[in-house]
Amino acid sequence: MVPLASSDDARVRAVSEALSPYAWRRFTPEMLSRRALAAIDGRGVADVVPVARHDERIGALVAFLAGCRWRSLTAGALSRRLVTALDTWRHESHWFEIELRWLLDGGD
Repeated sequence: MVPLASSDDARVRAVSEALSPYAWRRFTPEMLSRRALAAIDGRGVADVVPVARHDERIGALVAFLAGCRWRSLTAGALSRRLVTALDTWRHESHWFEIELRWLLDGGD
């Protein structure tokens, strides 16, 4: 299990700062995810250009948002959860790749 990201995490601060100037509660889950990922990728707060629609990470964040009442959270609390959801997705993806290699190598 991946622990909840700290509010001191630079990625959390970047997402929070990128969302705060906007009425982000009105965003679709996809647009919120695209903007959060752009902030995490370090695209700057002043002119956050959402990541491309085909970015594979969007699905992970949209799935997370579908399972929680994200519009009731503060920008900071949502940012912590988005970063944690992304870290969890990466962790699970790495384990999937490892297990797949084990299967392809004959289970050794």
